[in-house]
Amino acid sequence: MSEWAWLSRVALVGVAGTVAIAIKFSPLLPEKSSNDSAKNINSPQTKVLPVKLLETPPQLPQAQPTNSPTQTAKATSEFNLDRSLEVHSPLFATPISLGMLAIGVAEGNYRLFIEDNTLYVEQTKHYFGHTDPGNLSWGDVVTNYGPCSDQGRSRGNISQAEAICLQRSRSQLATHLTDLHQAGINPDLDLEAVINVADLYNQASPIHSRRFPEALAIARGGGLTGVKAIAWARTASFYLNANNELDVENGSNHATGLLGVCIRENLVITEWNCVYRDQLRRAEAIASVINKYIQIAKQQKNQVTSSD
Repeated sequence: MSEWAWLSRVALVGVAGTVAIAIKFSPLLPEKSSNDSAKNINSPQTKVLPVKLLETPPQLPQAQPTNSPTQTAKATSEFNLDRSLEVHSPLFATPISLGMLAIGVAEGNYRLFIEDNTLYVEQTKHYFGHTDPGNLSWGDVVTNYGPCSDQGRSRGNISQAEAICLQRSRSQLATHLTDLHQAGINPDLDLEAVINVADLYNQASPIHSRRFPEALAIARGGGLTGVKAIAWARTASFYLNANNELDVENGSNHATGLLGVCIRENLVITEWNCVYRDQLRRAEAIASVINKYIQIAKQQKNQVTSSD
């Protein structure tokens, strides 16, 4: 089956069913504030911190990768794992490094905003403990703490939760970079892909983040771009056959936690749409974080240049 046939089988239906329910969906949507400023702190526990930018912040690719044969060959020839690890490790160096910011916002545990040309992050109430809605789908009551989905490993110790999130993200970085490279995607030119695969590992079983690069190559090869390609690939990564291989046409949807949320909310919706709308929300949240980060990085760079 052609790549486009795979895409059209589910993507058109998926996108059509997403718009009407996107606002209603997530049980962990980031909190809205009536006054989007650093002065608006609703909980005595929360902290508002300025984000220290990397000296050499990651850049978005100049053009959306399409995974053409030429680009695939270029990605294969230019990739060096040690160099790529050096570039991307700072994404997960601290609880408010760019990668962890993106995961935290996708989880609803951080709120990121700009004020006076400074990027700020605020911890939401979810940072200090919330019941994981996915685990409830199989009757498991698990409380997450910190910037990621720590699955209760920290037992409520926030410092430990932060350390666990960082360790888990860094532990799989080499695997994620290698998987992207093997799928023909140069991770050094694709910041969104790197952070989304890390977030998918945070959200679900490791097999799905392992299948994401292959799915993203299919999505882009079929003509999808931007967050739609990311969201399609994240969704497709949950469709596996009996050998745990990516199989959008005949595989089973393994996103049981998300499917359980849709059932509990009594939503009349396809399995694809149930998963896609959450994956689109997370992909959009991550894109927003990256764009804010780069916006401020460019402003600060211009200020330094103009003062010289």
